[in-house]
Amino acid sequence: MRTAPLDHQDISLLLDEVASFSNSRIAQLTARSDHPIDADTLIMLSHEAAALGILPATDSNAGYALWEQTDDAGAMAFSVGALVQIACANAGVAMAWHRASLAQSMCRMIGLPLEQDSPIAMTAVASGHIGVARSALAHWLQDRTHDDDHLVLCDWLDRRLRHTLVTAAPMWEHLLWPMWHDDAIFWQRLRRDQVMLHPCRHQHGFDELHTWQVSAAPDIGERVRATPAQLSALITLDSLGLLAISTGIARHGKQMAEAYTGVRKQGGKTIIEHPAVQNLLGTIRQVHWEARTTLHALSRPLAALSVRDVMMARQQLLPRLCLAANHVMQVHGGIGYMQDCGPEKLLRDQNMLRLQSGGVRDIPLFLQAWAEA
Repeated sequence: MRTAPLDHQDISLLLDEVASFSNSRIAQLTARSDHPIDADTLIMLSHEAAALGILPATDSNAGYALWEQTDDAGAMAFSVGALVQIACANAGVAMAWHRASLAQSMCRMIGLPLEQDSPIAMTAVASGHIGVARSALAHWLQDRTHDDDHLVLCDWLDRRLRHTLVTAAPMWEHLLWPMWHDDAIFWQRLRRDQVMLHPCRHQHGFDELHTWQVSAAPDIGERVRATPAQLSALITLDSLGLLAISTGIARHGKQMAEAYTGVRKQGGKTIIEHPAVQNLLGTIRQVHWEARTTLHALSRPLAALSVRDVMMARQQLLPRLCLAANHVMQVHGGIGYMQDCGPEKLLRDQNMLRLQSGGVRDIPLFLQAWAEA
């Protein structure tokens, strides 16, 4: 069912509700950074978020939850703004909800039926086993691949021989990813019991989530041939979500740094009066402004977004956002390195975001290949 477009007042009111829920529920339950929430608490929060319309419903009725109306500018602004608010409270929760909502959105786009009982029963993978396939992915998205590109994509999206890292909520039941089969890219949706799972040790960040090495045969599960437009949509929405979550972490870090520097005294005066601290805090504020401004510019309907622009923003901003998180930790001095204080977790989560979906190191190769068209 098609819903009416959102205007600016609607978006503001909805984001106020998300902020209230994030502060009163998520932040309260995840306040101890050294004690991550368990699976039961994450499930409880997810059902509450679904009841509020933040997460998509488990049926086919579309509203304005995360990534549900990607052709509407207001709905996209809401999805991006909501992820910022949620990540400001807890990045791990935001990551789980982003990928679950993204999987549902892509299933609708592809034409796969939605069959799940929990709002976070499904997760998505937006990349191959490592990197972003150099120039081959950009060529395929522009429908101008060469023989060498096929070899790279065949390896990059080999889900049987290459293990793919999946970081998600521990209770996921279905997985959606692109894979290479019969000299083409297909969508493959798999039940958990159809894949080979190798649990990994706890990762650097995202304490609330688990990570597995996953592999699967290409001839099982549900398969639909992928189009360049569909894969572009997945990469664009995933990258936009990662940027929003990273911006939420930056907002949280900025708030912590501003509060701490205003009360902590050293040498007979508050540390905000020291030039070194002023420099750190100035960089924190500047990077947060850069991320917020970029997100505002990218909060457009999916059809008006370029995968090149979103990838470029990710490549430019995520290293800067990691630097800002490091500055937040430095501002707090010795306690900034303590796991129970907060800044240390923000930095670890920010580092994890930089490494998601192939990381950012190979993005310049993608951008150069895109520009060759």
